[in-house]
Amino acid sequence: MSVSGLRGRVMLTFAVGGALLSLLMAVAVFAIARGYLTDQRERSAQRLARADADFVASRMAVPGATAEQALGSVDPPSGTTLVLEQRGRWLSASGDEPPDLPPDSLRKLVAENKAGVLPVTVGDQPYIVAGVPMADGSAYYEFTPAAELQATIRVLGTVLILSALAATAGAALLGRWASGRVLAPLRTLSGTASSIASGNLDSRLPEDGDRDLAPMVRSFNAMVDSLQERISRERRFVGDVTHELRTPLTTLVTSVGVMRRHADELPERGQRALALVTSELDHLRGMLEDLLALARAEAGLHSGDVEALELRALLANTLTATGRPADLLDAPEPVVVLGRKLALVRAVTNLLDNADRHGGGAAAVGLHATGGLAVIEVDDAGPGVPADERERVFARFATGQAARGSSGGTGLGLALVAETVTAHGGAVVCGDGPTGGARFTVTLPLGETR
Repeated sequence: MSVSGLRGRVMLTFAVGGALLSLLMAVAVFAIARGYLTDQRERSAQRLARADADFVASRMAVPGATAEQALGSVDPPSGTTLVLEQRGRWLSASGDEPPDLPPDSLRKLVAENKAGVLPVTVGDQPYIVAGVPMADGSAYYEFTPAAELQATIRVLGTVLILSALAATAGAALLGRWASGRVLAPLRTLSGTASSIASGNLDSRLPEDGDRDLAPMVRSFNAMVDSLQERISRERRFVGDVTHELRTPLTTLVTSVGVMRRHADELPERGQRALALVTSELDHLRGMLEDLLALARAEAGLHSGDVEALELRALLANTLTATGRPADLLDAPEPVVVLGRKLALVRAVTNLLDNADRHGGGAAAVGLHATGGLAVIEVDDAGPGVPADERERVFARFATGQAARGSSGGTGLGLALVAETVTAHGGAVVCGDGPTGGARFTVTLPLGETR
């Protein structure tokens, strides 16, 4: 998991914290345990050496007994070597001079009539040497094997290392669990915000009784309530204004229609004025129709029910119905989506009309399916749309004057296309066509094949 995300950073923090804490604890436990075990072993070796030294001294006090016999009478633990220094001579239980002598520091300490103990290594094997001064001036030493002690310390170190690793892994898992609990409200917030952004303004954050999150939940829901109310007011205003304008507009259209029937009776200037008025009324009527359709789409008041639609037939019928050649369509196979037929037909018609007004006419209409999506591509024969205006063309009243060199249209056609496609769970983008013109690409989720 990448540490760039919040959850990854939380896990990393827990893991690093667990590693540092477990390492500190492991080092402390190892140091204390090793010191305790070593100290106990050295104390035990020193006590045993004192007892054996007293026994050797008592045996040497027997008339006729030699130092070698006294050392031989001792029964030390397995692997323990006994050494006696007597008047500059080094003796062992076998009577031979021992191959290894005690360290000089220990010999000096014993020479000062003090008992002592030191760890040494003899032939790559660890030993603990205990030295005890004797009453006759001799010095008694015992080499006790410490291999078992070293093995115990190594096992302890291994266990502590494994424990530290396990603690680090446990801390990481705890961090994953904790981050999941902490991020759960954020995931809920993200899902609710996405739902609202997709047009579901009735979505709200649930109130789960968490006192820490309650202020945020209330503030967020209040913000959405205010936003929904404002959008509703704007939609009602647009709808009311549009409806109110339709009556006088109808009257004007009817009156102009009467005047057009008697246009031959008007002077030339009057005919030109009548033609201009007719053109502007047609433009205004188209804009009002688009505004009504856009307001209905935003309010979720869709015409018709959702049904399985075969897009190849829909596109072919739309081309024919709008007086365009059917051979513009390139659709090698049928593609089925779930949608509202009238809304999708209007969206395709708007794309074709946009190509006529701003792009020199539709050059090709393509249809194919890929990755679970139906893809509709409408190419035109115009100059294309500059990259910095390809998002702006879907805004309301963006007529594309700078980009396409034409001011025709209401500026609502592509906005209505975007709104319709979004309501169907799809997307529409503008790009470059294969012949240099613009290509408008609509993607819709595939439906069940009929």
